[in-house]
Amino acid sequence: MKILQLQKAAARGIWLAALALLTLNLSASAQDSQPTLTPNPETIDNKGSVVETTQINRETQNLPEAPRAKQSPIPARRLSFGDRVDLYIHSITSPDSVAGPAFGAAINQARNEPPEWGQGADGYGMRFASGYGRMLISRTIRFGVAAVDHEDPRFYHSDETGFWRRARFATVHYFIVSTDGGSQIPAFSRFAGVYGAAFISNEWYPASRANTSHALLRGTTAMSAGLGWNVFREFLPDIKRALHK
Repeated sequence: MKILQLQKAAARGIWLAALALLTLNLSASAQDSQPTLTPNPETIDNKGSVVETTQINRETQNLPEAPRAKQSPIPARRLSFGDRVDLYIHSITSPDSVAGPAFGAAINQARNEPPEWGQGADGYGMRFASGYGRMLISRTIRFGVAAVDHEDPRFYHSDETGFWRRARFATVHYFIVSTDGGSQIPAFSRFAGVYGAAFISNEWYPASRANTSHALLRGTTAMSAGLGWNVFREFLPDIKRALHK
């Protein structure tokens, strides 16, 4: 009975996430359908290249240049919507999409958190289903937001050498991501997905845990676990080589 209630609540949460995703994609489609403006003749220099009107005005009025977006060390490659769908499907069917919730459920089982779910197989099943539902909602929201602001959600290994430089790269690029244009922006999709799922999961958590403070705690814990996994993935090839030897 408890698992059935959890499934129904998780379904409501996924429908909410899907509705948000549909809204975001419709917004993105509306932006992509806007007509391309042809530059005015006065904005083309003597070499035939386009010069931004804002640059001409800035030079004429002797104004300082606006700061440019920080460029990413990761090569830019525009992702099609199909590419993003493939990445999304892989993200919810890969081994870590099951291993993460299973590991989290084991920890919460040992902590008896939340206590209303009890122990034994039923308690573990509730905790695993809850963790997997949050993961599914989180990555669905992330997929939608990243499609709108053109974030690249893929994981990249660094070209750095040394433990601390590589760990720093993995840490920084967990919170800062590249875009299709090659610039770097905060990982809005990750924050929206993790904390959005944490609040949506209030739908199925017991009343003692279905509040803002516990939702924020769940989101922050998930972000911390994700950061640790990101750093671990940076060194995973080295670990595999060492085990192989």
